[in-house]
Amino acid sequence: MNKKRSIGLGIDIGTKVIKAVEISKKNKQFLLENYGEIDLDFACEYFFRSFNKKDFNPDVENISKALNELLKEAKFKSNFVVFSLPDFSTFFATFEMPPMSKKEIDSAIYFEARKYIPLPLSDIVLDWQSMENKISEKDINNVLVMAVSKNTINNYQKIAENIGLKLSAVEPEAISLKRSFDVSSDDNVCLVEIGFQSTNVIIVDNDFVKTTFSFDIAGKDLTLTLAETLNMEISDAEKLKIKNGLSSENTECATIIASILTLIVEKVKRVMKEYQLKENKKIEQMILSGGTARMIGIIKFFEDIIKSSEFSEVKLKLAEPFKDIEYPTIIDEKIRKSNPVFAIALGEALKKFEK
Repeated sequence: MNKKRSIGLGIDIGTKVIKAVEISKKNKQFLLENYGEIDLDFACEYFFRSFNKKDFNPDVENISKALNELLKEAKFKSNFVVFSLPDFSTFFATFEMPPMSKKEIDSAIYFEARKYIPLPLSDIVLDWQSMENKISEKDINNVLVMAVSKNTINNYQKIAENIGLKLSAVEPEAISLKRSFDVSSDDNVCLVEIGFQSTNVIIVDNDFVKTTFSFDIAGKDLTLTLAETLNMEISDAEKLKIKNGLSSENTECATIIASILTLIVEKVKRVMKEYQLKENKKIEQMILSGGTARMIGIIKFFEDIIKSSEFSEVKLKLAEPFKDIEYPTIIDEKIRKSNPVFAIALGEALKKFEK
């Protein structure tokens, strides 16, 4: 009797699109079992998830309805799910811990985290990881701490229950992104995920997340600016953004988009510069992902600005998270077009196979 293969299901709940990826593993090869997305197609000023300033809770009812539709259509096999946590509902902090064992850090981390996390410790779930190859009982330990409101996690638990799945984990987008790319070399890599609501910048060194930074200039601002400047409906502006992007076929559209993208690139450069000054290490590669990264001409646009700055040696490329995943050749064209969008969901699905 053949042994049933383990399957990992990751779901990335965005403010405009929900993405899901299901992965299995045969020997050492990862296989794409299924994937899907549902475009919420809401007006830009009405975001799919509602948040308040205190706990950034997701809209359980709306998300559950949309996910039930996606699961019914795609027929995923897994009974367990890993959800992404958006950058704006996750608190990150990096700091030093004295020489001690992992068990001792586990006990001491909460006391140190109080200095950096703007929420009562009783209201959050805390996790941490080393930013080095090992925990040292002789040298200073650099750690990355992640904190999430218990209310937020409870709401994701309710969503899983509403769609008939068991919640394996919730995970910050930054960690999922890192896992979906081959960044385990000694290179310092800058991951830039340009979503609809926000842009997330993650610096990875030797497979360790060193810096995370997010800001709210993203895909929605391109759409809104097009709509306001060209006096068109938001839905039409979204279509124009996707169809034309930075193409010279519509120079007015390209100019408007370029004005917003320039702000994004400059903010990314600032994060890179601060990291290089702090760590005395050069960024060697940049990978673009997210829905906005599919836009026509965006790689060349980033390159033109980056290459003319102090980061002229940085290599840029579009995310290809499915590069090492086996899938039917008949969907090759679809996968190539979808590559940048499913990076987070794929990273969550791959969590199932971590030791």
